[in-house]
Amino acid sequence: MNIETKNLPFISCKCITYGRVNLLEESIFSFLNQEYDGEKEMIIVNDYPYQTLHFEHPQVKIYNLDYTFNTIGAKENFAVSKCSGDLIAVWDDDDVALPNHLKNIAKYFHPKADLMHWDRGVFYNEPNITAITSLGNSGIVYTKKAWEKIGGHPLENAGYDVTFVNRLMDLNHRVVKATPSDEEVSWFYMWGGRGYHMSGLGTDTPERENVIARHKKHIEKLKNLNQIPTGDIELKPKWSKDYKEMLYNFIKKEKDGN
Repeated sequence: MNIETKNLPFISCKCITYGRVNLLEESIFSFLNQEYDGEKEMIIVNDYPYQTLHFEHPQVKIYNLDYTFNTIGAKENFAVSKCSGDLIAVWDDDDVALPNHLKNIAKYFHPKADLMHWDRGVFYNEPNITAITSLGNSGIVYTKKAWEKIGGHPLENAGYDVTFVNRLMDLNHRVVKATPSDEEVSWFYMWGGRGYHMSGLGTDTPERENVIARHKKHIEKLKNLNQIPTGDIELKPKWSKDYKEMLYNFIKKEKDGN
């Protein structure tokens, strides 16, 4: 291990999933193709009891549970507790990372920071890239120490990430913004036509079932229609599209003014 590699942070890519094998396979493929010389791992937590996911790789660990968490926050806390890295990279099962993503994290995450947002990333609205823009809380990166200091994620569903970020800011933690150039952007926030998207469901209210219950019903419907696999599933990581090529073409089109 050379000096440069030794100084790179250990990054845990934390991924929670529920009944979305085809999307998860794209997420895993994104991890496997990272061009990063530092330590890395992908932690996957699956709490859909009708699927037992398998993928053998020394840097990919899958936790298959026979119960479903009551809140997304609780599921996130379980996942982070299994992470060994100094930095926790949110690696949602329905989003995509280009091969330089972990390099970007190491480049932009200040050693004294606690949290990093992507001020420039790819907003993808199925089936096209819409813009290169700020991505809000998608793909944020934070230290495990900061997570521990504030007591972990709040036990909430949609909106838990906002509460988490606000708690960090309330403690005057240092927040940095990653601003890669068009050619260097690496995180795709995927929207539209790619499954049940929690961010589009709104926060829980007393007048309706919570996000967990609604998502569970949606997946149960797909299962009954034989539209999703059940039982033991050997994952086969792949991309459904060449996202790297799509970004190249989008940038070229924008520069050409077309």
